[in-house]
Amino acid sequence: MTQIAGFHHVTLPARDLDRSGDWYERVFGFQRVLIEEDADRVTMVLLEHPDGMLLCLHQPPDPSPAWQGLGSAVAVLSFRVASRADLMRWDGRLTELGAEHASPRQAHLGWALDVIDPSGLRIQLHTYEAVSADDTSHDQMLRRAHIAACGCGSGARRLDTVQ
Repeated sequence: MTQIAGFHHVTLPARDLDRSGDWYERVFGFQRVLIEEDADRVTMVLLEHPDGMLLCLHQPPDPSPAWQGLGSAVAVLSFRVASRADLMRWDGRLTELGAEHASPRQAHLGWALDVIDPSGLRIQLHTYEAVSADDTSHDQMLRRAHIAACGCGSGARRLDTVQ
């Protein structure tokens, strides 16, 4: 069987590649490794994180209607952090940097906080905590948190409980 080894990169749209590249370097520790240019403008910046993650920031000639308004409605990218204590440290760091962000909150399978990038996209920092399928009250809490976070209605449910 063929296997996937992981993500190669994630591409996000950016209104201003220089400003967004600087922000991802300053806030999350990425470094520029490649810049793609047309004759008259930069069209793409590839950044690499010390942990090996690749993030591609792309500036289309015209903003795609599919992305307009999406950034604040859903998290387009979620970075995993090791623990709730680490998430609290991120909260403090983002405050020090003056980055627009929300307070940590309980979310699906852990705790999360949202930060808004220079293009208005919602980026999330998220812990991962396993949930027991037997914990009905916890499952109900997760459904309520999911509905509150995404506004998608009550159809969310854990996949491991689907028959």
